[in-house]
Amino acid sequence: MRTTRLVFALCCCAALGVAGVTAVAGAPPPMQLCGVCGPGVANDAEITGATGQGTLDIYVDEAGDSRWHARVPVNESAAERYRTNETALEAAVDDAWAWSHAAEGDVRAVEPTLEGDTVVVNYTVADVAKRGVGDTWLLDYFMTGTSTARYEVVAERVTIHTPDGTTITNRVSDADVDGNAATWTGDEFDDQTSVTYGSGGVLDIARGYATIGLEVGPTALVNGVAVGFVPGVLIGLLGVVIGRGTAGRAAYDATAGRLGLQRPTVDGVTLDRLIVAVGIVGAVGLLVFGAVTTSRTFPPGAVALSSLGVGYALLGALTSRFGARFETRGLVGLALLATITAAGYTGLFAAAVLSPWVFLFGFATALFVPIGYAFERGRRPVALLAAVAILPSTVLALGGPVRVNVMTGVIVILVLFPWFVVLALFGSPLAVLGRRLATT
Repeated sequence: MRTTRLVFALCCCAALGVAGVTAVAGAPPPMQLCGVCGPGVANDAEITGATGQGTLDIYVDEAGDSRWHARVPVNESAAERYRTNETALEAAVDDAWAWSHAAEGDVRAVEPTLEGDTVVVNYTVADVAKRGVGDTWLLDYFMTGTSTARYEVVAERVTIHTPDGTTITNRVSDADVDGNAATWTGDEFDDQTSVTYGSGGVLDIARGYATIGLEVGPTALVNGVAVGFVPGVLIGLLGVVIGRGTAGRAAYDATAGRLGLQRPTVDGVTLDRLIVAVGIVGAVGLLVFGAVTTSRTFPPGAVALSSLGVGYALLGALTSRFGARFETRGLVGLALLATITAAGYTGLFAAAVLSPWVFLFGFATALFVPIGYAFERGRRPVALLAAVAILPSTVLALGGPVRVNVMTGVIVILVLFPWFVVLALFGSPLAVLGRRLATT
């Protein structure tokens, strides 16, 4: 048995390694954001005499078109040559274009000039943004969808400027946002980068995210369901096992000639206190651990995990106080209340963008209270199990469009394996709690 388990574990590791190598080997080289600021990882072209990577400013106008303004510093001798020979400047810029860059094929009206010791390259790119919900606009030029395209910054700084009088209304991945400008100074630039902008305010923020949802939602949902189907079925089956089998050990009933399950024998008060204690220890411990290891008071990742502990403890307290008054629907309401509180905790102390993830994972776990309750009452909680099973597809859909293939499915299953473990560890006591409530 041990040998079989070892072989299975080695096969899983090998599959993950092969999938990872295949993904890296099959991916195309990254595209530079700035076409003339090189050199980059996959391209060594640069303006002759350049003393470093330049900067790129992208100015979007009211019609959704754009002007790209690149500035590359050069040494004194190169600057003198370009100042007296425009042909040499044009040739140097022509030779510096990366063979793979973000605006490849869309560049128009290239105008190289020299300002002091800096080569300035202006060019235009049409249709980088389009109108969204209401007066909101969406800059979707850098949203690659399900393609394998990816970006590298290749510049000291890249800034996208939306039209004057507008404000960026969404959280832009890896960027510092200030009014109508989003700036990247590191190497990270998401291949699903989207920028929404409008007049500002809460309404425009809502319109911005609605615009992004309408843009990527249908594709993300369809692909998420396709890739998440198998892990969803596995989680659903795990839910059946936990909901029906966590009340006690399996026992063979010789008289009936069948396999039965014993009723829970766990003391209710002890179980409630245990769940609350585990939640509190997790909430405080994870937050302290994150603060110590990151030197930040509220590190987002630690806050998200801590909030799950808060929800766990709150659910234990709520069921202890009110659980006996409710049946399945009421217990779903208590699970929802505890999870919303946990998600709100995340949004308050970390980032609102993490709240949906906390809600999904927390609610799926909390549903094992009504699932256990329903099974103990002899019912089949198909809707609740379906809600738990849809978790992988929902998570994938929230993450944006994904490529649908076998390799992606294998990676998703392996990546979600820790979640199977979490469900087993934390869902089991909750299922036992639900079964206890059904017998009181």
